[in-house]
Amino acid sequence: MQPITEIGEMLITTKQKSYFLKPSFKNIYHLGNSREIVRIYAELHGQEIKDAAQKILTSKSPAFQNYALKKLNSPIFGRKILANAMNVIACCCDDDTGPLIGYWIAGKGGIKYRKGALSIEQIILIAKSLMEHGIIGRAKLDLPPPSESKNNYSDEFNIIEYISLARTHFGMTREEAENLTMTELQELLKSQMPKKKESLFTEEEYNAIMDEYEREKAKAIGD
Repeated sequence: MQPITEIGEMLITTKQKSYFLKPSFKNIYHLGNSREIVRIYAELHGQEIKDAAQKILTSKSPAFQNYALKKLNSPIFGRKILANAMNVIACCCDDDTGPLIGYWIAGKGGIKYRKGALSIEQIILIAKSLMEHGIIGRAKLDLPPPSESKNNYSDEFNIIEYISLARTHFGMTREEAENLTMTELQELLKSQMPKKKESLFTEEEYNAIMDEYEREKAKAIGD
């Protein structure tokens, strides 16, 4: 299947197999409830590390700072980000993605990660892109800038609302609406927006007006 990369679809091919990924509403829904989806998005983008670093900077206790810095530099943060990224990719693909992204293996020393075809960096970058197209959307909408006083952040992402919007507004079946990505839905909405006229005049109209202005100005000076 040929992916439409503009709406978030991906096709990753290894020597053994091709993997088709799509961050559709239905696939993103498998990540968890509305709050868990937002949490995964935030953790993928390092929000937990940013919050921890901010607490360290604002703390006046040297003992707490030393303890927190050790925790911040521990593998636990990296493992959580990787686990979230692997989960996103797995949910956005109908095939077993283990050979692609690797596995978590239980051993004598605890849970260890066994590498797949992709590097850890690639896994995280792919997951971030899928989440961007799946819950944020990358369509360029001609909307007024939000008010600075208005808080647009929400700790919930209600997928059912967007599926219902697509069904009622575009007359889609449930299956069609569930298969949309957020970018795809935004592009559909964008297609119904009135085109914004970039200029009040065409270049010819503007030049004619300016020529008439210059003629009138010259006449006035001559008089």
